[in-house]
Amino acid sequence: MKKWLSFITMISAFLILRSQSDTIKIKIEDPQMAERIYNEGTTLLDKKKYAEAIKKFDEAISMKPDFSKAYYNRGVAKYELKNYDGAIADFTKSVEIEPSANAYFLRGKIKYERNDREGAKLDFNKGLEVDNMHPQLYYYRGSIFFDENNFQDAIEDYKKAVALNREYAYAYNDMGSAYKMLEQYEDAIRCYKEAIRINPKFAIAYNNLGSVLRKTGQLDDAILQFSKAIDADPDYVLAYNNRGLAYMDQNKYDEAIKDFSKAIQLNSKYVIAYNNRGAAYYKKEMYDKAIEDFSKAIEINPNYAAAYLNRGNAYELSKKLENACQDWKKAGELGIQNAQLYYKQFCSKFK
Repeated sequence: MKKWLSFITMISAFLILRSQSDTIKIKIEDPQMAERIYNEGTTLLDKKKYAEAIKKFDEAISMKPDFSKAYYNRGVAKYELKNYDGAIADFTKSVEIEPSANAYFLRGKIKYERNDREGAKLDFNKGLEVDNMHPQLYYYRGSIFFDENNFQDAIEDYKKAVALNREYAYAYNDMGSAYKMLEQYEDAIRCYKEAIRINPKFAIAYNNLGSVLRKTGQLDDAILQFSKAIDADPDYVLAYNNRGLAYMDQNKYDEAIKDFSKAIQLNSKYVIAYNNRGAAYYKKEMYDKAIEDFSKAIEINPNYAAAYLNRGNAYELSKKLENACQDWKKAGELGIQNAQLYYKQFCSKFK
């Protein structure tokens, strides 16, 4: 009897062990697993660990193939890694599953940066159909209108952008530039000042404001704004050049030469600064130095018509008429009418 009981006990133990083994093999699906892994990916994305974030989004998508948010955020990570083709593919998949303004915006932004303006505009329009309260979509569509010289429509989009985001300094700055192109200078000044109020370190806005003030003859104020641009960005080449031009307008040629020289120091290929410094030397009757700068400008850009005209004038005052005629002829061929007139008037014997 004991042997029989022992045998039964062994069988029971076997059955118990077998039952435990079967329980371990059963896989319990976690419906929230994809979401948890996705959240881990967004945390990595926030920490700018883009490659690691992509792996998490890959895993989430493998569990949930219609996970629109995961495609979108994986696209963001790829965008940050400059994998633009991959980013576009993910944004496209995201909007196929669930259209979102942000996905259309970023896909359009990539197209805009690749000079596909029509494709970008189409995406921005689609994004606004999904969400017409998206300031960046208006701003970037306005930028396309600006590039197309459609300044009035650009202004309308910039207005919508700042209505939705009162602190959108870039939109105010670019709206100012659109007004400037329409020669509505008071509106341009107002917009640039608003951009500066929002961002007191906005070097580009100071420079743009200075340009409008110079154009309207407010030279001291223009110089002040160019100086503020340089204070905000000491390597701002364009601001040095523009302040130099304002000094030229005031006949302050030494100050102008210093600014043009600084611009050239910062960018040795800045052809405009060489031409402008040459013009300052020309005004000081330092013709050899002027010719040297105009020649450098031509060396950098062999089709720089203004530099040929200016060098021709400097040669003429240096009593090197044959050289002057050669430069005037070239400037005329490049479309400068004054050069054509000079060549006809003074250069008959060199034809």
